[in-house]
Amino acid sequence: MKLSQFAANLAEVRSRQVLRAGFSLVLLIIAFIVIFGLNRLTKVHESLAEIVNNEQVAIEMLFRMQQASRDRSLLLYRIASTQDAFERDEQILNYRNLGAQFGEAHRKLKELQFNESEKALLNQQWEYALATQKIQKQAIEMVTDGQIQAAQNLLSMQAIPAQNKILDSINNLLDFEIKKSHKNTLLLQKQQGKTRIFMITGGILAALFVGFIAYFVNSRVHMLISNLSDTAQELNETNKHLEFMQQAVDHHNIVSIADVNGNITFVNDLFCQISQYSKQELIGNNHRLLKSGMQPDAIFEELWQTISTGKIWQGEICNRKKHGGLYWVATTILPMLDNSGLPYQYISVRTDISSIKEAQQVLLRSKNDLENMVHARTLELEERDEVLQSITNAAQDAVIMIDNQQNITFWNPAAVIMFGYTPEEATGSNLYNLITPPKYLDAYKAAFTTMPKNEAQALSGATTELHALRRDCSEFPIEISVSSVNLKNNWHAVAIVRDITARKLAEEQLKQLATTDPLTGLFNRRRFNEVLYAELARAKRYATPLSLIIFDIDHFKQINDQFGHPIGDQVLIQLSALISNTLREADVLARWGGEEFTILAPNCDLQCGRRFAEKLRMTIETYEFTDVSKVTCSFGVTEYRENDDQSTLVKRADHSLYRAKQMGRNRVEVE
Repeated sequence: MKLSQFAANLAEVRSRQVLRAGFSLVLLIIAFIVIFGLNRLTKVHESLAEIVNNEQVAIEMLFRMQQASRDRSLLLYRIASTQDAFERDEQILNYRNLGAQFGEAHRKLKELQFNESEKALLNQQWEYALATQKIQKQAIEMVTDGQIQAAQNLLSMQAIPAQNKILDSINNLLDFEIKKSHKNTLLLQKQQGKTRIFMITGGILAALFVGFIAYFVNSRVHMLISNLSDTAQELNETNKHLEFMQQAVDHHNIVSIADVNGNITFVNDLFCQISQYSKQELIGNNHRLLKSGMQPDAIFEELWQTISTGKIWQGEICNRKKHGGLYWVATTILPMLDNSGLPYQYISVRTDISSIKEAQQVLLRSKNDLENMVHARTLELEERDEVLQSITNAAQDAVIMIDNQQNITFWNPAAVIMFGYTPEEATGSNLYNLITPPKYLDAYKAAFTTMPKNEAQALSGATTELHALRRDCSEFPIEISVSSVNLKNNWHAVAIVRDITARKLAEEQLKQLATTDPLTGLFNRRRFNEVLYAELARAKRYATPLSLIIFDIDHFKQINDQFGHPIGDQVLIQLSALISNTLREADVLARWGGEEFTILAPNCDLQCGRRFAEKLRMTIETYEFTDVSKVTCSFGVTEYRENDDQSTLVKRADHSLYRAKQMGRNRVEVE
């Protein structure tokens, strides 16, 4: 018996020695892996932080400069288009604020650590910005002096190319920064890969030791599990009992937990239901969020003095709901104490006694008090009515109200200015008969849907663009937002109407600028590509012929060098007008770039295109151009083939043009 006990004790001692030695070795391996890994990860983190702090700021500033440049261009067009002096002044102020934002972003970029290439790109961008700023400033001065057309011409002919240079330089710097960021990221990924391989190898080694130790531990754990199973069953029964008690408390009481500073860390559902706050709005906020201000501060000072000393406080508190309503609660606050006897959190259990308090107030309130309350409420409603009337009278947008028969019941001064009808003329008239163009009648009926019968069917206030008629029968675009309101159990529709004529004109001008060449007025390359794509699809679908002609002016550089670029621009303008008068209605002429033009001729095969190009060549050769006398052009012609796309068709025409130039210019060459 003694020998077996001695053997068991000896085995126990050896097991403990093995466990201690194994755990010590594992800890040493893990410590080495952790220290080495942390060191490598720290270096990677520092490198990553440097990249993020430098390049993220650079990219963010470049995006700000890009956005500010585009917004300034749009503002300039609005400044040059608006007739309202006050609106122009406000837009000029916004333009200058955007300039300040652009300059601040550039200043922050200069503070960053850039290499020589980045600095060169940044300096080039700033030079373009200064040059563009002078042109834009000149345009603003023209607008201020009343030279609207001159300002618009200046913006079209000079500001847009200059602005494009700024955006190109910003895009170049953005591309440079992104490539640099990618390169640094790949380097960091390699370092992380080496660290990962080392840590995985060390982890496998440590896992082998842990497996060896686990073999010895498993026999000891089996006995502990059987003991823990009985304990777990007892804990499960206790937990069910506590859950039952919690459900009973949550159903009847408002429960919350706060830290020592009064910041909420837990609330139950009843708390949210009564206070009208969500859990996300309450947790993390102080209990002062619910303070109503209806009780003296001395009550709360006494409360904190009591619970901060570890004592229980009980009393009645008036709180304020999220939407302004008040509610009373009978409150018990229980401090939870740590080992040193100091509170580390407070549990509050409250019971809603609002109905009891209201009953008490009703019983104590006299008839005079009730009359005073009614009088005060009446004055408040009258004041609100006056404020609402002042707002609608001062509003720049038209405010119109109609009843469920679509008859107008309200018409503010802005509506008088916008439509030309006085309130006396408009009130009682049918909205559709008064301001609705016949072709938009269905759209108006869709905007002013059937009047709701309850709150769930109330109109949402969605915005719609329509057209309306003034008193003089002129039609203009409007933006209308319709909501519903219940007045004396009758539903009305309230419409906010805004005249968007100026905005529509600006949008049309921007669209025109985006698709036409500012010098010649012809389609630009972007618009021509859109038309070419559509015509290729039509030719492929219906098997119709399609010819493409590319031509440019011979020795145009000599014209610019001898007579100057203004004369060269006039040659381009005169040539564009000359060719435009010669085209068929279906033909499309565009300025391809510089002195190069393109013509797309639908329903015209290769021979037709060659004859057409020869006719144009002779017309140009015999025309007398101002200041430069004679000008000639070289032409390249091709036609659509099966499976052609835009690039292959343009490439063949361009090759034909190249042959025309090689063979002496002033000639037509086909594929």
